[in-house]
Amino acid sequence: MTTAYTEIARDLTPAGHVRAAAFALLELFAEYPDLPVPHWAMPTPQPEDGPALYGHLQREHETLEAFEACVKALGGEVTSCAPAERYGRQVRTHSVVAHWRGVRVDVTVTLPASIDVQAGM
Repeated sequence: MTTAYTEIARDLTPAGHVRAAAFALLELFAEYPDLPVPHWAMPTPQPEDGPALYGHLQREHETLEAFEACVKALGGEVTSCAPAERYGRQVRTHSVVAHWRGVRVDVTVTLPASIDVQAGM
């Protein structure tokens, strides 16, 4: 039996990728209603290798706890960049890249460089 989602996921056109990414985002909200909400973006055009979503935790969600909640919900691999100076303070950007319902999901957060993200995982 096919569902509306499996039909969308099989559509390999650019418009199909956008629909698959939007549908996956809706399912993420439905399954994890308390998840901190990043600023979401769907690249246009979508990558050729499949649908993708990009999220960035900002403002009140720019915390280690919010990032850990995203990692727990999505799974995936966490990577961190080298420290850099921003507005006079040392910061580090961390990302989790996962596949959610066949869609690549990449969520990033920028935190003070002194915070050890790997220790909390």
